[in-house]
Amino acid sequence: MAHFGRNHGAWLFDATWGRDERPVVTESRPVSVSCETTFECDLHAERDRAELGAVFTRLFEQVAADLQPNGCVGRTIGGTLHHADFKQVTRAMTVQQATADAAQIRRIAGLCLKRLDLSRRFRLLGVHVGSLQPPQTAPAAAENIDLKKRHPEPQREMVVIC
Repeated sequence: MAHFGRNHGAWLFDATWGRDERPVVTESRPVSVSCETTFECDLHAERDRAELGAVFTRLFEQVAADLQPNGCVGRTIGGTLHHADFKQVTRAMTVQQATADAAQIRRIAGLCLKRLDLSRRFRLLGVHVGSLQPPQTAPAAAENIDLKKRHPEPQREMVVIC
């Protein structure tokens, strides 16, 4: 108790013994949706382009399908690679209008992945959509953005290297 203080020390003591009077919350709203795949052998973006294109298509379609049942849309879209040396690199973009549209997710995730070093081999490819919003808070025009006419600048870039 001397090291942590009276209140925090008492809480740590109770927590250690599994004592907690708060109600158990078993349901929560998701904050992100992602889909990834690990390859049997390391792939290269240029030499294995056909296989990667098919996998990337399946990933972003799965993420879009996972958003549909809840009617959620997301503003932060990105991609992740795990290189052969187990380093993880993630790039994400936050766009103005939230979306659940597979074509928009593909375009934005593709832009994010193009900012990565694709000369190195990698073993995992992932796509994620975050900053999820329930349908009632999402702007009605979210599904009608033409990203080909507008090149969205990232409002925020997230870089994670593990």
